[in-house]
Amino acid sequence: MKRGVTWLTLWIFCSASILMTIAFFPCPVHAQEKSKYGGTFIIGIGADPASLNLAAGFSTVDTLAGANIYNMLVKSDSDLNPRPDLAESWKISEDGLTYTFHLVKNATWHDGVPFTSADVKFTFTEVMNKHHPRGAVVLKAVESVETPDPYTVVFKLRHPYDPLLKFMGNEAFVIAKHLYENTDILKNPYNLKPVGTGPFVFKEWKRGSHIILERNPSYFKPGKPYLDKIIVRIVPDPSSRMIAFEAKEIDYLYYVMLPSSEVSRFKNRPGFVVSSKGHEDGPSIMMINFNLRKPPFNNLKVRQAIAHAIDKEYIEEKADYGLGKPAIGPIASVMRWAFNPNVKLFEFNPKKAEQLLDEAGYPKGADGIRFKTSIIADRGTFLYAKAAEIIRDYLGKIGIPVELKLLDRSSMIDATYIRWDFDMQVHGLGTGPDPAIAVARTYVSTNIKPVAFANASGYSNKEVDELFALAEKAPAVKKRAEYYHKVQEIIVRDLPYLWLSEYGLNSAWRDEFKGVHTWCARSYISLGDDVSWTKGKDAPPK
Repeated sequence: MKRGVTWLTLWIFCSASILMTIAFFPCPVHAQEKSKYGGTFIIGIGADPASLNLAAGFSTVDTLAGANIYNMLVKSDSDLNPRPDLAESWKISEDGLTYTFHLVKNATWHDGVPFTSADVKFTFTEVMNKHHPRGAVVLKAVESVETPDPYTVVFKLRHPYDPLLKFMGNEAFVIAKHLYENTDILKNPYNLKPVGTGPFVFKEWKRGSHIILERNPSYFKPGKPYLDKIIVRIVPDPSSRMIAFEAKEIDYLYYVMLPSSEVSRFKNRPGFVVSSKGHEDGPSIMMINFNLRKPPFNNLKVRQAIAHAIDKEYIEEKADYGLGKPAIGPIASVMRWAFNPNVKLFEFNPKKAEQLLDEAGYPKGADGIRFKTSIIADRGTFLYAKAAEIIRDYLGKIGIPVELKLLDRSSMIDATYIRWDFDMQVHGLGTGPDPAIAVARTYVSTNIKPVAFANASGYSNKEVDELFALAEKAPAVKKRAEYYHKVQEIIVRDLPYLWLSEYGLNSAWRDEFKGVHTWCARSYISLGDDVSWTKGKDAPPK
């Protein structure tokens, strides 16, 4: 069967929930030239990871640091179709309720223990289902996970759920049962010294400096990986990070690590590549997260006033350098089938903002102050830090002094998502590859839990919960879209967040490395498999 026909068949069959068996062959990486062996690839990030257990959380920084250590069942290509990883083939039953995966038989964990179906079942039922901010929402559709033999895994669903393979193919990393069973998952020491099945083996983590990964000589994919070593270099200051990139001390910057102000400078510059390709897993939206548990943010008029007090166009221009566009709601406009363009808009109107604050019971005092508050942002990401600074200035003009708290990433996550000790927070959240995966987790009440990037605002609306549930169960895209249109109207009306920018997605790397962002929808999860150095050797190390 020709590969093109295979992908088309998959798309049609998935949509129609027709019985199918899929057995794809890995796509050759940069087939125009033979990949060479050797070399070190240096990835720049803005903070230490919170954890390298990627099954128990989801964070760009953590995944950049740890993705090359692990594998998933499948990986999504640029069209969001699944390709093999730990699963070499799979089939979906005619009624869409049974997913059967046939696993590779030659994968081992880095400590030498064989990988089996028991690891998959444990990861999904005992880790992702309880701790992963998106997985905890997605996996509600899964009734059971069965392991009829060591190399077969069967997922039984409560109802047809089209986004399942997209979740599996973008962020469902599998961890070792024998290292995590009967332990406190979030405190397990292997979160800091991970053992995976992936192309690179963890060797060292020096906090504030670097993480070193070395080539896995026993990797189950023949001929891979190509590189000898991957170093993850931790550089919190964006300016210092760019100096290191220009000086060739860093080879790769994923989009959140590449300040928007630098995109035009490196685009078309000899020796460097800047590309928006490889981010097809979904757009991201930068937003203000209001803590609805405390006054004054439990007052809708206060939130509406803040929405009118801020010029989103100015934020997009000065923080994102015009690479994106202002956001109007929880689903990004590029997700056309689900996006509702007719939600309530909050135009920039400081006078309206002041009127609403008066009505809310927060008039200006003799000193011109209505109330004092604070805003948290990740100091390692220029976009968020700059946006928070602009928001502070706008709110100061209407009598709201704002303390700007620029924190390291781990402290930001702890204060916002774990302890809920914040007033406002500025951050960007991915909204793809499907609203059921990446949008619902931020707004459904069942996800109000101390987990990174879950529902930190404390927002709870029964109708919203019901609409998200109906949308994920609907068999047709048109019906799903109807539910998502309605849920956007309600959420924008309630305003638990203020959506600021659908910011630009551009990554950059040095052009002496090939195989970067070639086929994968979230390309940074496949760097370890695909990247090679043009100055390397023709033969792999012995």
